[in-house]
Amino acid sequence: MTGYYPFRTGMQHSILWHFTKGGLPVNFKTLPEKLKDVGYLTHLVGKWHLGHSKLDYTPLKRGFDSFFGHLGGGISNYEKTNRDPYMNVTNSGYDLRDNTGVVQKDETTYSTLLYTERAVDIISKHYPEYPLFLYFAIDQPAKGFQVPSKYVDLYPNMENQDLRRYYAKLSLMDEAVSNLTSALKSRGMWEDTMLIFISDNGALIVTQGNNLPLRALGSTLFEGGARVPAMVHGPLLKRTGYVHDGLNHITDWHTTILSMAGITPESDLDGMDILNMIADGSPSPRKEFVYNIDQFEKSPGAAIRVGDWKLIIGNPSMMYPLQVLSEVDGWFPVDRKVIKLNTSSDTKVRPPPANVTLLFNLKDDPEERHDLSQKLPMKVEELRRRLDEYSKGVVPLVDYTLDPKADPDNFDGVFSPWL
Repeated sequence: MTGYYPFRTGMQHSILWHFTKGGLPVNFKTLPEKLKDVGYLTHLVGKWHLGHSKLDYTPLKRGFDSFFGHLGGGISNYEKTNRDPYMNVTNSGYDLRDNTGVVQKDETTYSTLLYTERAVDIISKHYPEYPLFLYFAIDQPAKGFQVPSKYVDLYPNMENQDLRRYYAKLSLMDEAVSNLTSALKSRGMWEDTMLIFISDNGALIVTQGNNLPLRALGSTLFEGGARVPAMVHGPLLKRTGYVHDGLNHITDWHTTILSMAGITPESDLDGMDILNMIADGSPSPRKEFVYNIDQFEKSPGAAIRVGDWKLIIGNPSMMYPLQVLSEVDGWFPVDRKVIKLNTSSDTKVRPPPANVTLLFNLKDDPEERHDLSQKLPMKVEELRRRLDEYSKGVVPLVDYTLDPKADPDNFDGVFSPWL
């Protein structure tokens, strides 16, 4: 949304819970705000998750003409509710909104199907004389096991029922994308549309996701937590049907979309313009990036990649305050049962190491199996100095305080702005 690394926005620590006071600071101009400046109609369908304690943090105040989805980080797909695990609150809060209004409760329709229906409706009613920016952020298949039975029935021979439901969610996601592309084609918009498909982080093993052969999972600083594939389709591509293995960072999409729209990006953005890279296979302009820098005492630490080299300092396995599996440092089998996270007596659960220094050559060792920090101390120091340079740009954290005033019982059972 901003084109800046999280540590330059105060958003570098953990995620925002439903009770979190802070949000993306309002002094940052978001991607849809910039696109609106040149005439775009902008829509968000799905997950927001950049703060909602104040009305000014919410989508309609951050550049979107319309918003249909959930304000927080996730909801149950049928009930459309959530409950913060760190608050002593008995009831779950409802979190599904149509612009500023609360969507009438419907526990029979799956959220992704609702979101797809709205996205198709936006496309079908779009005024073609205006350019369109549609941000379709579905929580699929990352969280939970709920999925309509007709998609589960596609995999009758899969014995692991949790893995079966995961595959079912992938099929549902494929159908959602198909419906969107069909809508664009039926409106005659497909040949003028750039479609960017990307994940926000690595898969979570607790819902049967997997990142093999990469190490570990989402919420870590290992490659399994951060490295994801992306796909681009559209008329600006001069070359198609190929894979580009050049570096890019999620901030690059902000800058690149501005470039696609004919907007000159600000000079201080962390995101780089990779349009030529994806359009014709040109080399990536990016030679390095920062995974994160979090100086909070219970933080996951920091990590940087320069060329083929990656340095991790601190705690690579703790992105938010959950007990972390001992297996988080390893490589998971594809087919396994769900792991329980919050059973303190479970011998498989232990806090991760508090402070480590790890060095990997990702070209030779993309699976991060061989720590070279002891063998190559000068390379460690070289990357540490580069990380120190970035650390000069770290800004104070937004307010991560969990506020009991956010209790949905104060708002007829609905999560709502409360400050």
